[in-house]
Amino acid sequence: MQRTGTLQGETVSNCSRSLRLAMGLALGLVFTANAAFAGTANFVVDDPKKRDTVSFTSDAPVELIVGNTNKITGSISMDDSLDFSKQPFSAVFDVDLASIDTGIALRNEHMRDNFLETKKFPKATFRVKSVSAATTQLKPGKKVTVQAVGDFTVHGKTVSKTVPVDVTYFEPCKQEGVKFPDCAMLQIRAELPVAFKDHDIKRPEIVFQKLADTVFVKISATARAVKEEAKGDKKADKKADKNADKNAKKNK
Repeated sequence: MQRTGTLQGETVSNCSRSLRLAMGLALGLVFTANAAFAGTANFVVDDPKKRDTVSFTSDAPVELIVGNTNKITGSISMDDSLDFSKQPFSAVFDVDLASIDTGIALRNEHMRDNFLETKKFPKATFRVKSVSAATTQLKPGKKVTVQAVGDFTVHGKTVSKTVPVDVTYFEPCKQEGVKFPDCAMLQIRAELPVAFKDHDIKRPEIVFQKLADTVFVKISATARAVKEEAKGDKKADKKADKNADKNAKKNK
């Protein structure tokens, strides 16, 4: 009887282990399937027609100065559900400071050479780390205001910044006369204050009384959707290139 009880215990134990193994394999297959079907939506800011704009306004007692540039580039990568709260998420934007135009050539020269020192520090960069909002998922045609938290770098000095950003998603379409051929894009609007002391920027004497301590920067840009090549397609392309090289060598 004791031997029989032992065998029964071993049988139950083996069944239990088999059940746990089966459940583990099933969960593994579920996670693998989810990973296989999970997608990423990618967008880029790189309008060849230069319709994106970045402007700054300095409202000093002596003079109102406005500077503009359309040289802004950027990229956004997010879960294909278009929900900012989900991973993966990354975003970065660069502005060419040397291209800023204030409307007066001599003032532009002073601003670039003596103020922003664009030869040393040619770009302003905002690298977004996280995004929060009451509603984080984008819907076609609906504006969502989010709080973008990240690292803002100007003049070689990086500070943490929280920037309110209005984002509107436009879904793919076949309509003519839109900004990009397939319509799929994100419209981005933002405004942020930039204090010179935060970035160790000293105002030259020539513009000291004409330039405010803090300028207000406005950004208006559109990020167009881009398709990401599948890994299998990339491997196939590489294999095709290798075969083409081999055939070319044989034919020589």
